[in-house]
Amino acid sequence: MSYIKEYGIAVPEFRISDKTLHPRLGRKGQHAVCYTDQDIITLAFEACQNVSKDVDAVFFATTTPAFKNRYHASYFADLLGLDQGILAMDFGTSVRAGSDALLMADKLVKSGEYKNILVIASEVYYPEIGKEIRAAFGHAAVAMIISADAGIAEITNTKSYSSALAEDFDYKGENVQYDARFARTDGFKKNLGLALKESNINASEINQVILHSPYAKIAFGQLKKAGFDLETQLMKDTVAAEVGNTGACHGLFLLINALESHKGDTILFDYLNGTNVIQISKNDCHPELVEGQSFNLQSTNIENYQDYLQLRKQGKFTGRGYESIEMFSSEMISEREKDGLIYLRGYECAKCGTVYYMNAARCNACHHKEFKQKQLQKTGTVYAVTSEHYFPNSFAPTNMVVIDLDGGGRMTVQQTDDMFPTEENTIKIGDKVELVFRKMMENDKKPNYFWKCIKK
Repeated sequence: MSYIKEYGIAVPEFRISDKTLHPRLGRKGQHAVCYTDQDIITLAFEACQNVSKDVDAVFFATTTPAFKNRYHASYFADLLGLDQGILAMDFGTSVRAGSDALLMADKLVKSGEYKNILVIASEVYYPEIGKEIRAAFGHAAVAMIISADAGIAEITNTKSYSSALAEDFDYKGENVQYDARFARTDGFKKNLGLALKESNINASEINQVILHSPYAKIAFGQLKKAGFDLETQLMKDTVAAEVGNTGACHGLFLLINALESHKGDTILFDYLNGTNVIQISKNDCHPELVEGQSFNLQSTNIENYQDYLQLRKQGKFTGRGYESIEMFSSEMISEREKDGLIYLRGYECAKCGTVYYMNAARCNACHHKEFKQKQLQKTGTVYAVTSEHYFPNSFAPTNMVVIDLDGGGRMTVQQTDDMFPTEENTIKIGDKVELVFRKMMENDKKPNYFWKCIKK
């Protein structure tokens, strides 16, 4: 058997509404949008903060990769401090990638060869400028631990049904759309019909049905024929209205939303060029582990289109004469200092217990020369703050914050998520702050991630 043992989600703070993107259409949805120093790696890292790191495989799903010819899963496993040589696989190509990864994790856990697999789906897709209203987009990340140990819900059934026909896809960089009526009938409806027929689903035993597909409405008749009551069993997609369609994350996001509703057994049909069927049961599981975080999410609204463009780095960072700068070029130093830069490990004096973020020749308090490594906390109190006009920065000035970490240690970091300075996010001496993992330089040519801070 396999279970969803733990999960975590990450959604950027900023939202832009359809009304701001296109005032005349009258739509009421909104989209979660990354800050300038966020990407699929930082969102995934945030989603994994409260899940176990005791895993023997990592699967990473996205259709908006940060790398080419480099595995996101293996890079991310290293960020989490997992063992070298761990099974690490990427899933991509279509927005079904998230449920692809979950399905594969389920099969491997049930085989008995793997006990705990970390499944991550992270998506940061930006539509073409001026055409945002035509696209379903939203930025988010989801993390799940698929385990042989009992957890929140048991995964009772996973199957995948491929389809040779694709309704809408990219070829040589251009979008291709087949005849809608033909493709959706011979593609989506036929494939979903196959999944419904061969999955041996007893509709009366299902409490919630999730149908994730851009063509969902044309399949309602098939669901009724299969015995489902759409009024009571079909789960509405409330996630898309709050944060947008989150691509490769969305099927897993909807599963989490279903888990948090506490309504019993759920089945997900995740369709795009084929259907993944994932059925979960909460019988004999641990519902107290459900964290209830899906919509306990604070947000800041982007009030105009120009601010949205700055968030996605248009204008300032793509102007004539602008070029990226290689700020951190030494991979050797980054690897050598990884304990401090990434894992946030400091040093504690073996004699008096004074804690330092960086290694020192001797303790400033007692002059002892022996230190032991110590895991530093991600919360602290502001000791000093200054505003600097560094370049490049989308929203100058850059606030540099000196933090006395809870439990010891002092470090200097940048403030982030401060696009709109308010009383709530203005940092003062004595304020409590929290460290978050972000891109250090917005325009660097190489991956460079470090810690920044936000006001608690």
